[in-house]
Amino acid sequence: MRKLEQYKRIISIGDIHGHYDKAKELWEKIRFNDEEDLLIFHGDYIDRGAESVRTLQFVKSLVEGHENIIALKGNHEDFMQSFFDIYSIEDADWWNLYDLWLDPRNGGDVTLKQLSKIDRREFYKLLRFVQKLPLYLDLGEYLFVHAGVHPRKEHLADQTEHDFLWIRDKFLKYYRGKQTIVAGHTPVQYLYRKCTVPMMLSNNILLTDTGTAFGGELSAVNVRDLTYLQSGSTTDKWKKIDSEG
Repeated sequence: MRKLEQYKRIISIGDIHGHYDKAKELWEKIRFNDEEDLLIFHGDYIDRGAESVRTLQFVKSLVEGHENIIALKGNHEDFMQSFFDIYSIEDADWWNLYDLWLDPRNGGDVTLKQLSKIDRREFYKLLRFVQKLPLYLDLGEYLFVHAGVHPRKEHLADQTEHDFLWIRDKFLKYYRGKQTIVAGHTPVQYLYRKCTVPMMLSNNILLTDTGTAFGGELSAVNVRDLTYLQSGSTTDKWKKIDSEG
């Protein structure tokens, strides 16, 4: 069982959304040490960006190559898994199927085209990887999850998959737990339009998604000291996160 005190740094990376170049750049800046660090990806590796398949392959290779890298499931991976629970990539008429994932606003249409062009064995490896992604990581003082938790449910066992992957407004508004919830899913711009960096909210919520899907930079947060790094920066110096309120 993992414990906080095992690691010098505990690093969370927000939603990548197919921006492989930003993910690769940030990974190199972090200088991850597998003996001392723990790194958590918060889901949504695919959709909306130009290189969803390459990004998913990159995250998969990091997880498989390092003991202390964990990739959580996001709602866009849930979109993908749910689609292939019903349809096969070999279906002759799959281009004509309507599915919420394929709505251009969600980006699954582009991801599906990319998946259709890779080797079938590679596709099924990626699908199995997505199917096995955990929903959360509980380290006691911190809970790492894609979207959040339902604030009216006292015990973690009472939370549903939908809570972990999709919740937003109820979580942000009503959560009052002592455990710090580290989440992606909700871009910081959803709360503060001009914000571009990770946010520590006054109700023990740490938001790591800095709007990469919509042109923002990709962020990594060291939750041990509330510092962050971003892609697109000319420095690899970690900066301090300002707390809300």
